[in-house]
Amino acid sequence: MALTQSEGLSVEQYLADEAVSEDRHEYFDGLIYAMTGGTSAHNTLALNLHMALRPHLKGSPCRIYVNDMRLRVDAANCYFYPDVVVTCEAVDAKTTTLESAKVIVEVLSPATSNYDQGKKFAVYRQLESLQEYVLIDSELKSVRVYRRAEQGDWIFHAYTNDETVRLASIDFSVSLTELYDDTGIEE
Repeated sequence: MALTQSEGLSVEQYLADEAVSEDRHEYFDGLIYAMTGGTSAHNTLALNLHMALRPHLKGSPCRIYVNDMRLRVDAANCYFYPDVVVTCEAVDAKTTTLESAKVIVEVLSPATSNYDQGKKFAVYRQLESLQEYVLIDSELKSVRVYRRAEQGDWIFHAYTNDETVRLASIDFSVSLTELYDDTGIEE
């Protein structure tokens, strides 16, 4: 992820530029970050999760989006493109920006790992709708889930090897074996 603007770009200018740009950019309170391409494993992990979630969510009020749906975090003046996002709010089919998310998933890469676990998670926690934040490692068979507790604290769960990841907010489970299928990543 590369910084492409030093500072001070307005939200309006960002959205106007993003509407005509061939590349995607995240907006962090006036700073613009170019979204770089992911690896085969990164892409496969996001798609495997999407394929497992899609039939589970069918018929529910929840929808799943992968990679190209922008998420607005108004409280922090930020716009992000999560790898996977689940929202259970009504969404206009023509929208390009979500304003709520129940589950956000980021597939970690060496270049974005610290950012996704640090600053980005701090911003995502400001979404009142967010119940679970999922970090999938793209180099090791490892998934971390942060779940919002009743008092607003975040509870951490780590999954490795062939364990089953549970997303309580949408009553969903997937084994790491299924999630990491076709990635070439071993235990």
